[in-house]
Amino acid sequence: IRIMKTIVKVDLRQADEIIKSHGLAPGGRIQKMLTSEIQRISDPFVPFANGPLKNQVVFAQDYTWFEYVSPYARYHWFGKLMVDPKTKKGAFFNPSYGFWSRPNTQKVLTETPMKYSGAPQRGPKWVERAWAQYGDEILTNLERMASK
Repeated sequence: IRIMKTIVKVDLRQADEIIKSHGLAPGGRIQKMLTSEIQRISDPFVPFANGPLKNQVVFAQDYTWFEYVSPYARYHWFGKLMVDPKTKKGAFFNPSYGFWSRPNTQKVLTETPMKYSGAPQRGPKWVERAWAQYGDEILTNLERMASK
């Protein structure tokens, strides 16, 4: 009986080159499209009164993530009312000034859901809800683009 020995070498540099050539690396065309498309499909789901939240989006330089940078983005992401612990109010309103809160007061989270104009589409966890609705479509488009 004759036994043959086979040696297989895998050059991972070639795998990296393949990943880059197909646009799959961070900053590549597929990564950019994926991140841009997730932000695009999320836009109609973002809470909207006059635009600051949905219009303040920052992308990572390599397009591996994006972030809503409005001061109240996190507040809206969870969609629960936060109130002044003493007054139990979310904010006060003065017609000549607008909405305001007591200075240096840490608000507390309640279980009261916030009410959104444009609900039920616009509201909390907008990226997750948009992905649940359109994610398969985006993945199909990405597969098509990657195979070109």
